[in-house]
Amino acid sequence: MDKKIKILVTGATGYIGGRLIPLLLKEGYQIRAASRSIEKLQSRPWSENPNVELVAGNFLVQSDVDRMLEGCDVIYYLVHSMVAGQQDFEESDRISAQHTVDAAKRFNLSRIIYLGGLGDVESDLSKHLRSRNEVAQIFFENSVPSTIFRAAVILGSGGASFEILRYLVERLPIMVTPRWLKTPSQPIAISNVLQYLVCCLKVPETANGVFDIGGPQVVTYRQMMEAYAKVAGLMKRLII
Repeated sequence: MDKKIKILVTGATGYIGGRLIPLLLKEGYQIRAASRSIEKLQSRPWSENPNVELVAGNFLVQSDVDRMLEGCDVIYYLVHSMVAGQQDFEESDRISAQHTVDAAKRFNLSRIIYLGGLGDVESDLSKHLRSRNEVAQIFFENSVPSTIFRAAVILGSGGASFEILRYLVERLPIMVTPRWLKTPSQPIAISNVLQYLVCCLKVPETANGVFDIGGPQVVTYRQMMEAYAKVAGLMKRLII
């Protein structure tokens, strides 16, 4: 490539961001890794790579967003505000996304890449999925080319969804569970998600596109638990 593309990866200490950065480095990109904590960034194995710049900031503060985005060409937006004890995460998500759009326009970014949630917008979505869809809409309706990926359950070692599933199945031969275990989902492996995220930069046609990504099967959470028990060689779990 003639000019090294500089990419801001937000949520760099998170499950997706922390695995995405090494793959982008292999492709020859310059990375600005963003998180709220410099200390957490410095603990990552890629933090001392000469093509990585570490930056701390808060997406609820416009001046922080401007500082993080200035000089970048692309942003991977892997931020969400749903944390324990926070009541109005939807408003925080909305503000953070709008700050990102405003800065992206100001600094003429060539792409916003966002990983959101997969869900039927016409159905009774959870607050979490509704907020993810609203953020996707904010990005898609702005003038900066955006690529939106919508994923359901992302499965892989270390991921919250998979680790909770593994913990429950391995420790509880008998489970009394909530009704949402009957909810159908379309899980996808973390390796496939990362492949989509990296490769979309090389495909100009993905700009201004919304892509639903998922594995080949639609299964319930209960079926995923039963499949894990079988693969792990455990006795059949009794799920009530």
